[in-house]
Order: sequence, then C-alpha cells, then structure tokens
Amino acid sequence: MSETNLKPFFKFANGYACQATPLYDGSYDNTVFVMSYKDQYWFDLEVRGIKLLEGKSYSPEIIDVDPVQKKITFKWYDTNLNHMLHYNKPLPKDWIIQIKEILEDLENSNIFKLNIYPHTFYLKNDKVCVMDLYACLLIEDKITSEVLEGVINNKSRFPIKDNILDIKYAYDYTITNNIGEWPGDFLNA
Repeated sequence: MSETNLKPFFKFANGYACQATPLYDGSYDNTVFVMSYKDQYWFDLEVRGIKLLEGKSYSPEIIDVDPVQKKITFKWYDTNLNHMLHYNKPLPKDWIIQIKEILEDLENSNIFKLNIYPHTFYLKNDKVCVMDLYACLLIEDKITSEVLEGVINNKSRFPIKDNILDIKYAYDYTITNNIGEWPGDFLNA
C-alpha cells in the first residue's frame, strides 16, 4: 500500500463535499482506509472503540495501528453510505434494518455511538459496517468540555453537566433529531 496513491476522504453535506471530521484526516483507495489522527486523545478513543467492538461482524477489519504516527488502517471496500446515498447508488434492501440492528447491539452492550452519520457506515459485501469508533462511548465515560472544545457544533445536542458530557442525552438527541440527516428519518421511526 502506497499512501501517496490514496485519495482524501470527504462527506457530502447539503449537496457539497466537505471535511468528514476535524479529528482525523481520512484517505482511502479500493482496499484500505487510513485514519491519521491529529490528537492523541481521539486516537486513543478510536483504539478503545476498536477493542470495544472487537469480534462484532460490523466492526472494521484492522490492518495496522501505529501509535507513533497516530494512524489506523483498516480494510476498505469503497462503499461509504454517505457517498452511495448522495450518488443514488443501489443499497442492499435491508440496509436500514442492518443499521438499526447495529445500534441495538451497541445499546445492548451499553455502547452509544454519538456520530450516527451516513459517512460513518460502509458496506462490505452488502453488510453494513461502522467506522469512526472514537464516538462509541460508555455511559460512565468522562468526556470533559475542554476535550470537546472546537469539536462540537451544536451545544444543545451535547449538554455539559459538571464539566462532563451527558452521553445518554447526546445519543438520544442524535436519534430523535435525525442528526445524520438519514433519508426518511428512520432512526426514530
């Protein structure tokens, strides 16, 4: 794999291509996705998320974790849901059910994925998988307002109580308000 041949990852929002996240630079080709983290804290949360989801059929297939360069590489299938929805490409008939089952499984494991956006899901042979696992949080996690500074864009979605993020509220708000702009608002249907 030559990283010079990788193209930058972006998402479509309101019809325009834009940066997918301020937390890492993503790049990919048809076989790999590379996350180059800017901050040690979020890199460590991503690694922790990988461990939390280890063994789940929808978790990324990790190729390499480089703690020195803060890079994570996983197998990629060039099938990001955000891009597929934007370009009206065909999706598996049960893709919505698969996402709901993933979220239900995470909840049953007491894991709450706060970034439920189409660009954080991809397909592997018609099976929905998740990425951006830094946002797979446990209720007891203590995410401080200082860590979130410059990361959150909606303070009503991410309430801080005693300098700590209310994870369950943020998750419920995300679902109820269809923050990912999913078609048909199926997250809370």
